[in-house]
Amino acid sequence: MALTQEQALTRLFSAAELQAEWFTPEFLKQAPLATIQAQLQGIAAQYGKFVRMATLQGHPQAVYERGSLIVTSAPLDSQGRLSSFGAVAGPNPNMQTLTPEQEQAGIQVLQKLLGVEPLDTTMFSPDFLQHVSAEDLKQSFGALRSQLGALQDIQASESGWDIQFAGGTLPVTALELDAQGQISSFRIGAPSFKFANIEEAQAAFAALGGQVSLLVQEAGQAPLVALNSGRLLGIGSAFKLGILSELQAQVKAGKLNWTDQITLLDAMKSLPSGTLQDAPAGTQYTLQDLATRMIRDSDNTATDLLLQKVGREGVEARLGQSAIPSTREFFALKNPANLELLRAYRAAGLNVAARRDVLAQAASAPLPSAALFGEGKTLARDVEWFVSTERLCRLMSDVAALPEMQINAGVANKNDFERVSYKGGSEVGVLNLTTQVTNKAGKTYCVSATWNDAAPLNEAEFLGLYAGVLALLK
Repeated sequence: MALTQEQALTRLFSAAELQAEWFTPEFLKQAPLATIQAQLQGIAAQYGKFVRMATLQGHPQAVYERGSLIVTSAPLDSQGRLSSFGAVAGPNPNMQTLTPEQEQAGIQVLQKLLGVEPLDTTMFSPDFLQHVSAEDLKQSFGALRSQLGALQDIQASESGWDIQFAGGTLPVTALELDAQGQISSFRIGAPSFKFANIEEAQAAFAALGGQVSLLVQEAGQAPLVALNSGRLLGIGSAFKLGILSELQAQVKAGKLNWTDQITLLDAMKSLPSGTLQDAPAGTQYTLQDLATRMIRDSDNTATDLLLQKVGREGVEARLGQSAIPSTREFFALKNPANLELLRAYRAAGLNVAARRDVLAQAASAPLPSAALFGEGKTLARDVEWFVSTERLCRLMSDVAALPEMQINAGVANKNDFERVSYKGGSEVGVLNLTTQVTNKAGKTYCVSATWNDAAPLNEAEFLGLYAGVLALLK
């Protein structure tokens, strides 16, 4: 009997030595076994021993002694073999509240580490430097100093420590010393930039390369910032706001009910993110459940099921784009094996009927391996959902009150606001963040920012700039 996903992941994270038969041959062509083994050893060196599998916001969570990984992609074939794998760093569910003595000790170590230039890499243990070289550390901290300015203060926080620079804040989420007093574990989060005013924030976004759009607007008021806010840019999964808006409208009109059910068919399965692509065909899901999965997990299969149910034309009208692809069609058109189909899509140009014909073919065309999208390559960037930040804020206003929208706060700190609703989207060269916040004074704002570039995006910088804007709205 084939393993379940939880069993396969438990085996993967707990094994002392990996076995080739645990992975599909296609996956091993993309990522050799030795590479996977080295990556897992590096994780164990940083996070400690694997403890158990758990679930966080619908995703499998690998819990270690000193941290966790959120598994974003781990589909299995019929034999229970992993056909791709993706994960991001998660919170430490084992983290205990620091004592005042531990907080102060951490502050002293960080002051010693960051109070001088250049960085003293001898403060890191030999084991740590095996995974992150001294030169890489110097370059990374040098870049942070260049972005954030001079060190001002270090304070303990709920998640560890906050390093206050002249131009922003850098969170430290893990700091541990070995028996020799050297740093054996060290993790930082995305920086949050500090802006004196909204004009300064706009200038920082405008200075980014590529194409950038930023809209900051209080509900019912003129925009505070409207930087290219009408420009149509790729937004990735943020297009799912259009589906949720159309679904809500049809429920309000009595055409649909949140308790209506849809049956999952193999032909409707897409690629991750999400988990429904691994669910058995014939399983039924309510519209409410699918909507939650679409927003909370950005589940692509749930998205396509809902798109089929509500109809494409209504969603297109909300997005302002004709002949939009489903996520399955999106992946199929980016599959190198379907090059002729992509050429036909491009040749169709603005001919909506011709594009719909191509999308109908893409609906049943072979999907690529999910591993293809983890290689960092730009793939058919003209196959996208192109929407302005103006329209995204309107869509967010439509659906912000729905409970699905308030599960994930994105970049915002929920403690800073009365309510936060969020959806983002990304692929290589594409990044969007759209948030509606209501502050403690009762004012409601939408902040939508999109960045497209042929060059790799500095996501940490973009998130830091975005966090800086949100800080001005508290």
